[in-house]
Amino acid sequence: MQLIKPLCWILVATCLGISPIHAAEDQHGDHKEAQHDAPETKGPHGGLLLQQNGATVELQIFEQGVPPVYRAWVTTDETPVTDDIDLNVQLTRLGGQVDNFDFAFQGDYWQGNGVVTEPHSFDVQVTLALNGKRYQWQWESHEGRTRIAADIAESAGIRTAEAGPGSIERTLTAYGRLTTAPEQMARVRARFPGVITRVDVRLGDRVVKGDRLAQVESNESLKTYDLRSPIGGVVSERTISVGEITGEQPLLAITDLTTLWADLQIFPGQRNKLAVDQKVHLKAEGVDRQATVNHLLPSSDNAPYTLARVEVENTDGALSPGLLVAGDIVVERLDVPLAVDNRALQSFRDWTVVFVQVDDTYEIRPLELGLSDSTSTEVLGGLQVGDRYVVENSYLIKADLEKSGASHDH
Repeated sequence: MQLIKPLCWILVATCLGISPIHAAEDQHGDHKEAQHDAPETKGPHGGLLLQQNGATVELQIFEQGVPPVYRAWVTTDETPVTDDIDLNVQLTRLGGQVDNFDFAFQGDYWQGNGVVTEPHSFDVQVTLALNGKRYQWQWESHEGRTRIAADIAESAGIRTAEAGPGSIERTLTAYGRLTTAPEQMARVRARFPGVITRVDVRLGDRVVKGDRLAQVESNESLKTYDLRSPIGGVVSERTISVGEITGEQPLLAITDLTTLWADLQIFPGQRNKLAVDQKVHLKAEGVDRQATVNHLLPSSDNAPYTLARVEVENTDGALSPGLLVAGDIVVERLDVPLAVDNRALQSFRDWTVVFVQVDDTYEIRPLELGLSDSTSTEVLGGLQVGDRYVVENSYLIKADLEKSGASHDH
């Protein structure tokens, strides 16, 4: 089943576009009819040629060893123009942001007064005032952009979130095992010596408080009495069978496994970073749990480490004593002005990107990233607070763009 079906693809072979619409004004301001012919050649510097009535602008995004900037070469009747022009490039980006570039002569070319930030995806308008005439070119130069109807995005499970402040957690990783707290185990003995006449449970059975576990016939009274479970839990030990004689030894053990302890080993170099009540992200056998440090204890065998004891919720029974466990203990929490969900991050060309959404249009945003943890990453550049970006199933949009063969050729 095809999950994404763009309404249209507007991806071009150069970041300056291959389908400009030329329009010109004469010195009286009269508009000439727009032309729709796409230029098929580039200029001697590798830029896009914009031509109209003897005036030519070769426009290039130059980024060899420098941040991307506009360079332009202007000629009239094949003669280079080095002064007395007014050249402006206006870029309208997805979402309505407008970037304006005015040009100054640099000895061999005209250079725009700013960086052309990524993505190079915008509607372009170039205006040239020269010798009393005014020329204008307009075209679409879209890359890394696609349109997806709202109902298709919904059915594909594409979900978005609003970019904003976040918190990054610095963690310390420790390892240990899951254990059972002593108070969560109850050993059942016979109240009076006698003969086991009935056993109602097997090893591993779950019981609730008050369930009958076995029956014993008293040696003194010859009357039968019940052994009942003092707590709810799992039958973790059973040492009796019908016909055996009871003594003072435990006959059964019931263990409450709804909570467990994770005993994490903390070595001397880590100890000064830890404190009671710090948050812990626990992982064991593919199961994730959130918990807090309850106690910091010396090891029971005089080993050179401290135990960080963490109470682990286990009402679903997915964990069991003895399992190896890893714990990421949060030792610092840093608030940052802008962060994104890690699920949103995708690799695209040489960038790490998210996909922003404006109505039914989606487009890449290359990011400059900072601190990161298991769930979020700080954004230093490339995204604005309030931008809506794809969190869930962003890989579907990446696959759709890669399928289109989008290019980044200046």
